[in-house]
Amino acid sequence: MASASCTADKDEAVEFRQIGKGFCGSVWAADRPGPAWALKREDGGPLRSVLRDSASHQIIEQSLKHFQATAALATKLNIPQHRAMVLGNDQQWWNERYQRFPSNYEHCNTLITERILPVARPAREKLVDLFCHQKSQEAIKNSRKDEDCLIRPYIGRRRNHFSCPSPFFTLRNKPLLSNQLEELGLPVEEYAAVMADALAIIFWHSHLDANDVEFVLAPARAGESATESDVLGAHRLWVLDFDCVKSMTMDEQGIDQAAKAFFRNDPFYPRPDGEHENDHKLWRIFVERFLASSSVIIGDSKLPGTMVKRLEELGTERKYRAERIRRAEENDLAVS
Repeated sequence: MASASCTADKDEAVEFRQIGKGFCGSVWAADRPGPAWALKREDGGPLRSVLRDSASHQIIEQSLKHFQATAALATKLNIPQHRAMVLGNDQQWWNERYQRFPSNYEHCNTLITERILPVARPAREKLVDLFCHQKSQEAIKNSRKDEDCLIRPYIGRRRNHFSCPSPFFTLRNKPLLSNQLEELGLPVEEYAAVMADALAIIFWHSHLDANDVEFVLAPARAGESATESDVLGAHRLWVLDFDCVKSMTMDEQGIDQAAKAFFRNDPFYPRPDGEHENDHKLWRIFVERFLASSSVIIGDSKLPGTMVKRLEELGTERKYRAERIRRAEENDLAVS
């Protein structure tokens, strides 16, 4: 299943280096000039599949390309280019490359995509200075592992109280909460609108529930228009990781499935149960854009409005549940 274009590196002697690891498996890349590829190995949890990741990735990639070109939706969103799906029993491919992995790594299904390049060193050092405990800063700045830096924009989570820099700090998949993004002067409202476009396309054109997909901030491709930032430099929003995505039906059952996936996911999206004024504003921006984009994709349909209603119902339930827990904890403290 590997395409011919992905066999060009078979004679390269550069070893693959692990640049990430998740529930689905480990992610590897070769540090060399030329096209940057990422290899996602299926060596994680037993229920995770890079075959499913590959299939969903291609569906979503085609949907995004279509609406970026024809309707100017999600024009500031990138998805890594799908390159190849290599099976564990592809002896020719593995015989040509197995020595580039550590000796204890067996052959397994491996998804090859364009690599999302890491945030540049000046931006990494600024983040370390701002958010890392002073005693750990030099070690993090000189850590090879922490060079593989992608930013996870958690627009749906905010910390309203002051917090000290953390001694437990890593730049790999570094989360930045909504208040931190705002403090850095990053265009949070723009990110929210782009995510709304992405979900509308994935739901109504790809017919997938977007379960556990990930968004990161990272450098744009060469020659692309990009969002400029004093901290992150020229960057774009990227969407990736589709191994948990499931098909959804275009009815209330599918709406409920996707709405629950929305809240199960890490808090990338604005959420209806936020307490800060800025959270309410972000939710309104997200909903307005989601409904407008959905109208472009599926016309005059009740499904997008039903989705928003279900998200807000679940948000209200979450808010009441959190309030009950808070009151119970206060009562326990009062009794003790």
